[in-house]
Amino acid sequence: MKTILTMAILIFVLPAKSGSANSDLAQSIPCSPQPNILFIAVDDLRAELGCYGSEIVRTPNIDRFAKSGLRFTHAYCQQSVCNPSRTSVMTGLRPDTIGVTGNHIHFRTNRPNAVTLPQHFKNHGYHAVAIGKLYHGVFPAGASKTKWDTMGDPESWSEPAIRFGPRYYYTEDGIEAAKATFLRVYKPSNPGPEDWKKKLVFGPATESPTVSDNTLYDGKVADAAIKKLRELKNQAQPFFLAVGFIKPHSPYIAPNKYFDQYPDVSVAEHQELPLGAPQFAGHGSGELRRYTDQPNTGPIPEINQKRIRQAYYACTSYIDAQIGRVLDELDRQGLTENTIVSLYSDHGYHLGEQGLWGKTTNFELDTRVPLIVRVPGMARGTSSNSIVELVDLYPTLADLAGLPISEQLEGKSFVSILKNPDAKTKTIALSQYPRRGSLMGYSMRTSSHRLTKWIDLKSGDIRATELYSYSHSQIELENIFRKTTNQTLLNHLQTQFDTAFAKSLGRAKSK
Repeated sequence: MKTILTMAILIFVLPAKSGSANSDLAQSIPCSPQPNILFIAVDDLRAELGCYGSEIVRTPNIDRFAKSGLRFTHAYCQQSVCNPSRTSVMTGLRPDTIGVTGNHIHFRTNRPNAVTLPQHFKNHGYHAVAIGKLYHGVFPAGASKTKWDTMGDPESWSEPAIRFGPRYYYTEDGIEAAKATFLRVYKPSNPGPEDWKKKLVFGPATESPTVSDNTLYDGKVADAAIKKLRELKNQAQPFFLAVGFIKPHSPYIAPNKYFDQYPDVSVAEHQELPLGAPQFAGHGSGELRRYTDQPNTGPIPEINQKRIRQAYYACTSYIDAQIGRVLDELDRQGLTENTIVSLYSDHGYHLGEQGLWGKTTNFELDTRVPLIVRVPGMARGTSSNSIVELVDLYPTLADLAGLPISEQLEGKSFVSILKNPDAKTKTIALSQYPRRGSLMGYSMRTSSHRLTKWIDLKSGDIRATELYSYSHSQIELENIFRKTTNQTLLNHLQTQFDTAFAKSLGRAKSK
């Protein structure tokens, strides 16, 4: 009975606070009482951009945007894979709480009455619109796939979400490889007039077609966002416009002109798993190996590595151009001075570092994300080293708009940091990642260290512990858990960890 009551409390929305601790700060921000929100999400974009110090990657539009807002240097996702991360952002709840720790379950299956970030704004008079990829492509149990495919999450939006077909390949070779995969893998168990363009099929990992930007998915997203801004300008309601770009997610495909910007790309440094790390802290880079031009096992050849890194950077520059188009339209429509803009990636990415390709770890490259927020009237071109989490976006945007903040939310508003970049709202960031069976890696990032414990969720036993210091490198090189002689530091980190993950660890021990 106690368990049922607990679930009921989680399912139904708890009463909202009358305001947050920062409500006075939010009210002092020189926006109108109801500012618009432009919410930009990018898939698989790591914090390797010009404004984050990269001397390789060309991102002039994001760099320009960073000069008009606040750039967070230590922002972290809650799980480094699409569905759990996006669910956490949109619900303001951590993966264990919302019950989404994998890519194949929709949060409304177990939490049908959860109020999402755009839904919260919609419920308070905003016109909420989705263009592109904001949620992962899964459906709740028993949902009408037709309705959900049209809306994304019907409860979140004021009108049907605008999305485009999943065609990936455009060159002759790419199309033939995709068709072959479609006929070999999909068609035998799905007879009928299905089109390879409408299915996620794996051909080559990279492609550089000579096409216009808006021939590809993300160019169409930018076009739709531009058109929608022109419509929203004339509405009486404030708007919450969410725009989701899918690249640089694999396959790494962008117009050829963006590849030309990267004629000479080197391979990654530090291509070994951290010394002393358990093998399951990493993975076999299956996301890359599923493509037809990559080896199923063994090392990724150097020529492949260079091509993939070139293609990833090309996709990053392509997305930068689309973001620039949307932000330019915001200016043209005279909406910039009354629109709060947030730009983030759902998680980071490995490009050969630590021997890994893709995401799905608790390491820094996968959990750290770019996050830039611009609020009209605030100081321009500032940055903050304060730790924030993507789960904080929900309460922060609500706070800035003067909306109530539910006690249910597990993030914390960082409006105080937007007012003063030296302020701090928290000292740790939490992430987690599961491995096969019942193993879950829980990870805590402080300003100087990362402590990760691998817990068997059935027995509650600790299978492995990792401790990394970032004093000499932002890439984990050696697990120092067994080597550290600083017992005071270790005790402090252990106490912080146990407190931060008390709820999750309690669940593990009760099983």
